[in-house]
Amino acid sequence: MDKKQIGLTLKQQRKRLGWTQKELAKGICSQALLSHLEAGDYMPAAHIFIALYQKLGLTESLMTLETYFPISSTPALNDRCESLCRAHHYDALKKFLLADETINTIRDTDFQAYYYYLGVAQIQLGDPLAAKVHLKLALAETEKTSAIARLSLACLGGIAAQAQQVKEATDYFDQAFDLLNETANSRYDENVNALFYIKAYSQKLLKQNTDALNTLEAGIIFAANHHSHYMISNFYYLAALLVDADISKQYQHNSQLFESLYHEKVFDNI
Repeated sequence: MDKKQIGLTLKQQRKRLGWTQKELAKGICSQALLSHLEAGDYMPAAHIFIALYQKLGLTESLMTLETYFPISSTPALNDRCESLCRAHHYDALKKFLLADETINTIRDTDFQAYYYYLGVAQIQLGDPLAAKVHLKLALAETEKTSAIARLSLACLGGIAAQAQQVKEATDYFDQAFDLLNETANSRYDENVNALFYIKAYSQKLLKQNTDALNTLEAGIIFAANHHSHYMISNFYYLAALLVDADISKQYQHNSQLFESLYHEKVFDNI
């Protein structure tokens, strides 16, 4: 785990909100400890990490991309799309994508990104049926092993998981991960790290907590093998939630993951 990256995430979000360390630490930990955590000196304990993330609004359902796919030949529109995605302003993102001035500038080669972003916005706005239509259109516009195709398949798996459709979710994730290591070795895109997060989050929705922890462990290894830190803090946060929900059962099967996440032995004293 990368203590520096986790600390940087906490610090950047705190500053975006205009908070002092004292304001963020209040009711959670000492200001001195928060200062050390932001500096990357320590790995936060699970309960502190969860509390800080939740207070900062960095919840399990929020996810951004490391780099964004262009949708237009107009740089300003690409920048607008990225800023709305990063801020999780999904209603504004949907309106932006459906505006004539946006649609009229989209190049044929960039429709896959356009449909992907529209599908993601619709998922977040609670419209899974429309999201499925646009995510499938994104798949039709690109090769199946591209990052956009894999992310679209994973999002479709997430939609199925929300509906408790286990087989359909499994099928989509099998497609999303098909030959992932082989293609990543030749043309790695950091955005594919998010596949592990989406799959683990979906397994959490399906109450498959042990499988979710194993997926997060695989994601940590995958990112490390490609010298990437992207999504690591998200992996850690989701794992902390899973452990907190059922620690006595999970630790028996995932002691290695616990040790890599917390840098300490885990004991069952419940």
